[in-house]
Amino acid sequence: MYKILEKKEIALKEVWYKIHAPHIAKKLKPGQFVIVRAFENGERIPLTPITWNKEEGWITFVVFSRGKTTLRMNLELKEGDYLLNIAGPLGNPAPMKKFGKILAIGMITGIVEVYPIAKAWQEHGNEVISLHITPEPMILLKDEFENAVSNHIIESFPLKEGMGMPEIFMELLSRGTKKVRELIEKEKPDLVFMVGPPAGQRAIFEVVKEYGIPMEVDLHPIMVDGTGMCGACRVHVGEEVKFACVDGPSFNAYEVNWDELIKRSGFYSDLERKAMEMYLQVIQANGGAQ
Repeated sequence: MYKILEKKEIALKEVWYKIHAPHIAKKLKPGQFVIVRAFENGERIPLTPITWNKEEGWITFVVFSRGKTTLRMNLELKEGDYLLNIAGPLGNPAPMKKFGKILAIGMITGIVEVYPIAKAWQEHGNEVISLHITPEPMILLKDEFENAVSNHIIESFPLKEGMGMPEIFMELLSRGTKKVRELIEKEKPDLVFMVGPPAGQRAIFEVVKEYGIPMEVDLHPIMVDGTGMCGACRVHVGEEVKFACVDGPSFNAYEVNWDELIKRSGFYSDLERKAMEMYLQVIQANGGAQ
């Protein structure tokens, strides 16, 4: 059992948690993740710690209300409650070396996963420029980035009435690709790194590829156990099948089979939507109480 030490909403649909998890905090490194099971018989979800303290034994992460499990966590859990299980740290740490100038991009909540890596790269002597591509109500960690990297840039836009996810995503792609092209031509980075939805990563990669700049992407396909046993997170990288949980999560963007990744990422969309609808019906039947 893992106690919730603090919990607060920090942006639209974004809730920050501080969790007592000493065995994870002791070994965690930038780029690694954890698997959380909050409820009995509940779904296991991957989350990336933002900050941690080895001496005090806590980690922090942000939960985006995307599906039933994340919405239930953000609605039902409170400070002093407990998460049932946390497994980790999992995955490979980000390589810590001198690359030179790095453009580190996070689309929407992907910026959360960029933060610990960008901060560590800056501390290793790199010049890190971070870019957050997001709707305005979902701006995250602005102050933290400004204190951690050489330059933090936010490419944001207001959410207008009637905008659905397709319209929001098209705006993200349009603004994101334009801004990345502008920054590449101005800053001439030695490495581009990105975390975000697969279709967004591919759109940014198509721009980066024009300039031949090395690019790494943290991939987050469907994941179940996080230890390489289930095979759900398999991706084709080059001519090989890789598992994002044990071989990644970071991969060379030039070798990723983007068509396959995007197709597999939407495999359970219908079931996820039905699960959310059923959960919302339960809430409504209870008069809005969980």
